[in-house]
Amino acid sequence: MRRKMQQLEFDFRQHGGKRKGAGRKPKNAEARMPHRQRAMKKRGQPLLITVRLADGLPSLRRCGALKLVLAALSASSDRHGMRIIHYTVQDNHLHLLVEADDRECVARGMNALLSPLARALNKLWGRRGKVFPERYHDEVISTPTQARNALRYVLQNGKKHGVVPRNSIDLCSSAPMFDGWMERPSIATTPIVATVAPATTWLLSAGWRRHGLLDIHELPHTKQAGRPRTNLAHSSRRATSR
Repeated sequence: MRRKMQQLEFDFRQHGGKRKGAGRKPKNAEARMPHRQRAMKKRGQPLLITVRLADGLPSLRRCGALKLVLAALSASSDRHGMRIIHYTVQDNHLHLLVEADDRECVARGMNALLSPLARALNKLWGRRGKVFPERYHDEVISTPTQARNALRYVLQNGKKHGVVPRNSIDLCSSAPMFDGWMERPSIATTPIVATVAPATTWLLSAGWRRHGLLDIHELPHTKQAGRPRTNLAHSSRRATSR
């Protein structure tokens, strides 16, 4: 007598799929950079890139760390198809204005910049572990207004964080080499700066100048809403000169 086969059904507990409250939680009160799909980028459109340092690490603006950062920026200023046009070094983050034909070039260029820099900083600080735990954030620049706002945001970022006087320029940035100031600022000492690549896109070389040269008294336009935002598309064209 043949026995009829019967398929057993098991009620497996499901772990996949979208669920409320799922995902790794931030280690502190400040949420990490969201892992969103990057915006489309066309050839000739520069990028504003932000790289954040891990929590609890020393300032990147201190002498030893700053020298390592500037050396890394110089070594990667024109590499793997990515060109670093301007930069600013803040206590716990970097802002870069870069040009590249496509995002693959940006990915290779950023890896060539950050990997050796992280190893050098860990050696300096006598530690192990991640130095840049988040993926870099980027914003596509597509108009002359955005380009000018991005330049102001990067070159004047030290004033946003209160580490640079209003009537001066940040020596931990490419501001001393910038030729687009309305009035050339005087610098008491010869600063140590990174070697950067000349702008080749129309937006960063000539397009932004349609809205006027930069005044050293202009402040970056920011709007706090959780994470810092540059709001490049919505910033005013020019700040009132002082």
